[in-house]
Amino acid sequence: MRGKFGTFTGRIYPWLTNRPAYALLTASDERLGRLQPQRFRGAWVGVMLISLLCGVGLVGLWGAAWAIYGDYDILIMPALVTAAVFVLWPFREALVSLAEAIGGRNPTARAASAAVLVLILIMCFMRMKSAPVYRHEYVLPAALAWIRPQQELYRVLLLMPLWGGWAMLITCQFCKVSDRTEPAVAALAKGCGPLATAACMGMLLAATIMYFNFLPWTQLSISAAAIIAAVGGGLVLCKLVGDLKRNVLLGTNLLTQIAFILTYLANR
Repeated sequence: MRGKFGTFTGRIYPWLTNRPAYALLTASDERLGRLQPQRFRGAWVGVMLISLLCGVGLVGLWGAAWAIYGDYDILIMPALVTAAVFVLWPFREALVSLAEAIGGRNPTARAASAAVLVLILIMCFMRMKSAPVYRHEYVLPAALAWIRPQQELYRVLLLMPLWGGWAMLITCQFCKVSDRTEPAVAALAKGCGPLATAACMGMLLAATIMYFNFLPWTQLSISAAAIIAAVGGGLVLCKLVGDLKRNVLLGTNLLTQIAFILTYLANR
């Protein structure tokens, strides 16, 4: 066991941290600045792939916590465990970025904003249900059944990070690069065009409709809320910050995820 863990920490983890998309999502500003900007031209693909991996990881983490603590009615412990990992690892920088945008230069306001955002995520996770969603669903072929989890909360956890990753791409389309934009972000914006962004949105729309087809037609508001939060939130954060910068992309990522899960809960 120790040998396998040593292999991960010694080889795989350093490789992962040097991936442009992973650095864009999790690295400090200093570390990001040390990476070659041209590597970020195609980082939009990595952003979507890492977002998918984050969703899979959240599903696995929730399942493990549920198996250990055995909550059935109010999913307190799975919600707390998942929310803690969510804000302390893959989306820590996103949380800080959004809290700074909301709180401005006041440290107390920033801390309060971060606390409120964490509380919102915890409450949202606690409101999710673990019941399977067999009603009103068409049967997929056995070879494809694995792409649609039976637990509805797993579907939410899978799609949340993907909509957040897409929000970063669409923000690059509506906010212009300036002299203050980090070279890595400028390269990302240049490498991800409208066609790629639209294609990713189309796939996410199809997946969201398929995952929530047990809901009435109002479930379309879930995708609509994510799109509005991504476009509108990105523009607002750009205005608050003043330019297209990484903290704008990360803040829009988390804002879109929160809008997605809140609208899902309203439709359920």
